[in-house]
Amino acid sequence: MCARSNELYEFGDFRLDATRRIVSRAGEPLRLNSKAFETLLVLVRNRRRVMTKDELMTTLWPDTFVEEVNLAQNISAARKLLGESPGENRFIVTVPGKGYQFVGEVREVGPPAEEMPSGPPARTESNPRVETTPGNRVGLPIPLPRRRAWVWMGLALAVAIGAAAGTAYFLKRGVFDRGNHSLAVLPFQPLAGTDDPDHLGLGMADAVITKLINLRQFPVRPTDVAIRYAQPNADALQAGRAMGVDTVLAGKIQKGNGRVRVTVQLVAVRDGRTLWAQTFDEDATSIFSVEDSISERVAQALAVHLAKEDKLRLQRHYTENIDAYRSYLEGRYEEFTFTPQGMFKAIEHFNHALADDPGYALAYAGLADAYTTESDWLLAPREALPKAEAAARKALVFDENLAEAHGALAHALLHEWRLAESAQEFQNALALNPGNVSTYFAYAEYLSSVGRFDDAIATMKKALTIDPLSPEVNSFLAWDYYLDRDYDNCLLVSHNAMQLFPDFWVPHMTAGMCYYVRAQNADALVEFRRALAMNPASTYSQAGLAMSLAKAGRRAESLQELQQLKDMQKETYVSPAYVAIVYHALDDDRQEFAWLEKGYEDQAEWLLWLRFEPMFDGQREDPRFQALVKKVGV
Repeated sequence: MCARSNELYEFGDFRLDATRRIVSRAGEPLRLNSKAFETLLVLVRNRRRVMTKDELMTTLWPDTFVEEVNLAQNISAARKLLGESPGENRFIVTVPGKGYQFVGEVREVGPPAEEMPSGPPARTESNPRVETTPGNRVGLPIPLPRRRAWVWMGLALAVAIGAAAGTAYFLKRGVFDRGNHSLAVLPFQPLAGTDDPDHLGLGMADAVITKLINLRQFPVRPTDVAIRYAQPNADALQAGRAMGVDTVLAGKIQKGNGRVRVTVQLVAVRDGRTLWAQTFDEDATSIFSVEDSISERVAQALAVHLAKEDKLRLQRHYTENIDAYRSYLEGRYEEFTFTPQGMFKAIEHFNHALADDPGYALAYAGLADAYTTESDWLLAPREALPKAEAAARKALVFDENLAEAHGALAHALLHEWRLAESAQEFQNALALNPGNVSTYFAYAEYLSSVGRFDDAIATMKKALTIDPLSPEVNSFLAWDYYLDRDYDNCLLVSHNAMQLFPDFWVPHMTAGMCYYVRAQNADALVEFRRALAMNPASTYSQAGLAMSLAKAGRRAESLQELQQLKDMQKETYVSPAYVAIVYHALDDDRQEFAWLEKGYEDQAEWLLWLRFEPMFDGQREDPRFQALVKKVGV
């Protein structure tokens, strides 16, 4: 962010020095991270008006997609620095529904500064060139004759200040404070020559992740992101770079003779420097205290101030029963495999955990997630969804503030077509944990089911900021473009996902749907065949292949593939809606609507998007179609 020469502001007993990037009080410099400083400076420069949230985010992050929560965190940091209590507005006022305004009385000590623009200024004769650099994020003009000298002087000053401050802090704490750190916790690995049959290494990492996410003081990659690096000898630095984080926590675990030894190391991704390392050697029944200690030490190493309530969050256990905990870990592990056998085993393990500890809220939430996942895939929705809802509600009986339980309940209610209740639970889940990729993913399903495609796409992009390497999010983002009839972006996103994940079947399925509604039948056939080759159990891809053959005029082959789809019912659940769309392609509307009615009776997931599915554009005036839409009620 560019500062004008001698740009100084005073308000109350505070001084803001834009050139030196310092806020001081009574001559004493105060600590404020870089982005929070920029936020305060923008508000002070534009104090004569309300700045909208969108304007602030565009100004502060001109080339980056970030969540609104980042802005709120910076506003909160600035208010805290200025000594404002909650609800107090001596300096910064929140204008509901609009944004923020700096209202403190400001004295300009240096030359007056122009208001901060929300974007780069237009080129004029008096402003012949605008240069945007990391040091000039908002595109203020730099006088051409002095620009090079200014840049070198600025760099020298930044290096000098940064080195001095960094060295002093490092000597004091042993860690560089770079503001809002981002962290990934890798599943702890068993020592060479040992195994981990209880998946304790994954479980301990999952527990540490959950504790640190609940602090909500710095971004932490969720477990379903970190588990991709559970293989032996995973390179922590490489994993950290792939996940786009500043720091990585990696560990080794060893069990024997009734004891557990855990060695952990916190590493800076940028230069591989060890920020903190420690070995814990405890009785096997003291696993929970080890998790507490690791979580607290990581937070301290990242220079996070832990208030009393934060320490209580870190010390909270969802169960004290070690057998229940081990069963829960087994369930989590099997759930992450995302295979039919794994999902059924997950349900079995979660039930074992609940038998050992009937009040284990997190196990109820895991059970709810497993049933919702199996719905419309392995089990009929009307069988699975009531069990999912009951488990999620049971979790909330024991812990009404458990984000995982609200998210699981929201997802189950969505698939039960109870959208108003689902929307409220999604809001509850995201308020309690705004960093859960799975919740964003499911919430995007809700948004697309009510036709809010722009919001669904934006929500999926938020999920990508948390997990940029998620195969599911990268692939199913195309589905929202498909429903919005933006087929160019649907194909672009699908093909990008194919490049990122060459062995993943979903982007071929979404691309196949785009080609199908565009009547590019040859391309559709290629993509559905590829999807089936990668996942022969995909009933949707089997239906897509039969549909594409029908549209290509190859009716006999289409009927053969349709029979293959029906035969798959011997091994797994097949949604009646998938059979219906094949009959739609065969122009057999009698069978089509008969199978759609069966889909309604089963509460098929696919009917969530019945109103918007492009392939039905020619049938929307059909009274049978209108009656079905009304019955579904979505």
